[in-house]
Amino acid sequence: MRLLLFDIDGTLVRVNGRGREAVNTALSSLMDQPISADGVTFSGRTDPAIVEAVLAHNDLPVTDAMIENVIATYVETMRDVLRPTDVEVLPGVSDLLAELESHPDVHLGLVTGNVEPIAYEKLSAHGLDEYFSVGAFGSDHAERNRLPELATRRAADHTGHAFRPDEHAVVVGDTAHDIECAQAVGAQAVAVCTGRYGRDDLSPHDPDLLFDSLPRPSTFLRQTLGA
Repeated sequence: MRLLLFDIDGTLVRVNGRGREAVNTALSSLMDQPISADGVTFSGRTDPAIVEAVLAHNDLPVTDAMIENVIATYVETMRDVLRPTDVEVLPGVSDLLAELESHPDVHLGLVTGNVEPIAYEKLSAHGLDEYFSVGAFGSDHAERNRLPELATRRAADHTGHAFRPDEHAVVVGDTAHDIECAQAVGAQAVAVCTGRYGRDDLSPHDPDLLFDSLPRPSTFLRQTLGA
């Protein structure tokens, strides 16, 4: 059995600007002054790492307590403002997940920089949350490279199957950070050009597979699982 670990933003869905707005709102509220995340790259980073970068970008003190407070306020803000119309399911995702869920040799999970409540908030906007019973999140660790191993352990506990990241895990994502976190644990790295980065950006990082977008289920299964 293979464990397919999906990133969210840029891989499964696109959230049109709400995340950046919510971070700005959370920080501005806590600091009682206008705060801007302009110039800070969000793609592929965990939410705690993003908050840390925005704090530093605005010459504000970076402490664990401050990051926790910002994340808590950010979660509340996103829950208030995020609407299904803000969330776009990317091409091929719905058909692929429906097919993979029913495949006897596949278990689905998440590896995402989103903190867990926001991960499921985004996915539930169009019913994608039902496919993912396990995962690892930015709320688990700020270092993305630590997440695939954690997601693999949780999947093993959940299913009773002896998953190992270097033997069974496939990480699917749209950034160099996704490729790197797969490679860090010996997992198969599958990259898709549906986020901010194209082939010229992702190919130098040597993913095992590189797609312009998520392919038809039969193609995906054949190339990732040999099925």
